[in-house]
Amino acid sequence: MLHGEFIKLENSNGCCAYFTEYGARWVAMYVPDRNGKLEDVVLGFDTVDDYQKAVEQYHGAVVGRVCGRIGNATFLLNGKTYHLASNDVYGQPVKNHLHGGVEGFHKKIWSSELVINEKKEKGVQFTYVSCDGEEGYPGEIRIAVTYFLTEDNSVDMFFEGKSDRDTLLNITNHTFFNLNGNFATNVLNHVLKLKECTLIECDKELLPTGNLIDVSKDSIRFDGSMNVLDSILSSEVLNVSQPDISLAYAFPSVGKEQVLVAELAEAESGRRLSIYSDLPSLQVYDAYFMDGSDIGKNNIPLSKYTGIALEPQGFPDAPNHPNFPSIKISPDKPLLGRIKYVFDVIK
Repeated sequence: MLHGEFIKLENSNGCCAYFTEYGARWVAMYVPDRNGKLEDVVLGFDTVDDYQKAVEQYHGAVVGRVCGRIGNATFLLNGKTYHLASNDVYGQPVKNHLHGGVEGFHKKIWSSELVINEKKEKGVQFTYVSCDGEEGYPGEIRIAVTYFLTEDNSVDMFFEGKSDRDTLLNITNHTFFNLNGNFATNVLNHVLKLKECTLIECDKELLPTGNLIDVSKDSIRFDGSMNVLDSILSSEVLNVSQPDISLAYAFPSVGKEQVLVAELAEAESGRRLSIYSDLPSLQVYDAYFMDGSDIGKNNIPLSKYTGIALEPQGFPDAPNHPNFPSIKISPDKPLLGRIKYVFDVIK
């Protein structure tokens, strides 16, 4: 069960979303299946202490300053080279920088305030001030992340980052979903459908090469015609024998307006998650690093493929690839973003 240290939002349909100040995390989402049964579809733990001790550090968290990897833990900005924490498992001879560093946004205690939007829907706003030099990044950034639970059973996430000087900012939410509602099952039987996209080619360290791959005729395009397992193992582009994926996709037509970038569906429950975003990339990670050592809700070990993270964001390692969209912000150019997670059932 979830304890009182979490912030609860509930709509008139009985759907509930839970959050915590630790990492501005989304920690639970109770939505109905095709028979109206409410179940939690977000992986996680029963207490904040469990999140702090977990091997998988990023459950439900806001990730930054820069989500994803930065090669060799360095970047060049305005003629100056910045050195970051080398905290990724990948990288030779220098490990790469991952998800904002050792003490990134996912480990910070954010301030929270309950809010209501113009439709009288309930929300919670988290705020945090990242000091100049934190984790090696220049400039002070003031960040606000707001989640609303809407009457159409959606979580609408808005974020804004304002800086006092030029710096980098690329944040996302790292929730793992399992639409079955039973975390003893895996997500390989889920069906994923992505908007028209290209694959951001990455090397063995999961760093972008700078190339975009046409996957329009490959199963890793995730066109909704087969489940996650078959889409991976049938891919000629990937050519793998195990369904372990951490893939970055680029959406050429995504801009200032929100568009549908991903749909995830699970046949047994009938649940569907549709994700809308105004961000140009999506990271798809099927939790292949989970090994059962973390014991999640209902005392269930969180094993390989127990959940899938679908993370709208800017391009990975963007500062080291001039051909990628920039993630630089400045005092007159803040980061503004929105991700909407819509839950319904397949008709």
